[in-house]
Amino acid sequence: METEHMGMKTGFVRGILAGIGILIACAALPAKSEPPVRPAAWAQPIVREGLPNFHRVSDALYRGAQPETKGFLELQGQGIRTIVNLRSFHSDAMMITGLGMSYEHIYMKAWHPEDEDIVRFLKMATDPARTPVFVHCMHGADRTGLLCAIYRVAVQGWTKDEAIREMTEGGFGYHEVWTNIIKYLGGLDIDSLKKRAGL
Repeated sequence: METEHMGMKTGFVRGILAGIGILIACAALPAKSEPPVRPAAWAQPIVREGLPNFHRVSDALYRGAQPETKGFLELQGQGIRTIVNLRSFHSDAMMITGLGMSYEHIYMKAWHPEDEDIVRFLKMATDPARTPVFVHCMHGADRTGLLCAIYRVAVQGWTKDEAIREMTEGGFGYHEVWTNIIKYLGGLDIDSLKKRAGL
């Protein structure tokens, strides 16, 4: 009986000590901090119905994921003149019929970006007759992120490191499996691209 009582007492003491340990551990955790401030120069999020992952890169360039039908109406209302679709197996042509926006389809592969596609995009994104441009892929993260990063470097004078940081840490959903995108950007001859794009 006494042994049973001692066992219960020991278990009770252990429970109390475990509870105190948990409280101490919780107290040692840092207080909830404010989320990091998004750099003002990074693409700024815009909330619009039917436009997932929608951001303003500059007055001339907007980015996002695949819009819904309602999203294309929102883009029209936003004053977008050109839609650039980077998806290989989906066309937006029927969805924007009658909306007065031009449509360009660049069949871009995340695993194998090509310089010709970049040059074509830069020409559109810097043509005052075609801007503002909205560029998208499926998620608005990787292919879209690469083109926007190259725009930052070639058009806006950012360093490659600054553009890569925005692409990977900007909250667009960059998928880390596409390390080749970062290598591709790192190895690009920006001056040659600019010359080919007429910049």
